[in-house]
Amino acid sequence: MAHYSVATTKDKLSSLIDKALGGEQVIITRHGKPTVELRVVQPEKRDPDAVRAAHERLKKQRESRPRVSISSAELLRLEREDYRY
Repeated sequence: MAHYSVATTKDKLSSLIDKALGGEQVIITRHGKPTVELRVVQPEKRDPDAVRAAHERLKKQRESRPRVSISSAELLRLEREDYRY
């Protein structure tokens, strides 16, 4: 376990991050007292079933909306014409 002052941390943050990524425990001290610990953030694991359920819910929501009989390009053209006049 290594301790580093705030002043040292300001100068060597990149190398301290590399040490933490390498598994070393990095403690930052303020006025000689341990204050902050640098550690690796574990990626959030997503439940495949929850992702699939959310995808299905969004798909049903999209399909439940009424169809539009005009293309997006035509809609933009009409909006531009309305804006000019």
